[in-house]
Amino acid sequence: MKHLKSFFHGIYGFDGLSCGLLFLSVLINLLTALIPVASVQRWNAVSLIPILICILRFFSHKRYKRDRENQQFMRLLHPFFEYFDRKSQEREQAQIFRFFKCPVCAQKIRVPKGKGKIEITCPKCGNKFIKKT
Repeated sequence: MKHLKSFFHGIYGFDGLSCGLLFLSVLINLLTALIPVASVQRWNAVSLIPILICILRFFSHKRYKRDRENQQFMRLLHPFFEYFDRKSQEREQAQIFRFFKCPVCAQKIRVPKGKGKIEITCPKCGNKFIKKT
């Protein structure tokens, strides 16, 4: 029992790359299940490879190597996460502000909601126009 405790002490665990590997495995399984072509069915066994790598990473004691692999993976996916983060910020701001485009220069202008009809001055070109917020 002591040997088992010492084995589990210091394992790396689950991280972003492991999550990505599991997602890849599930995706391959779904595609092979939904496409009834014999050549695609052979890929079902391939879906076990990401799960095996995920398990090996989970029980690894080489924390530094696994952390570096995860950092590289997260750097690769950073633009993807940044896109969704920006979209969530825009949704949050849409609850408080209204967004208009200047009719002259197409500059995007943010105005507080619920102020009624107001005159908006474009900060870029100085054009003035009236809109209801």
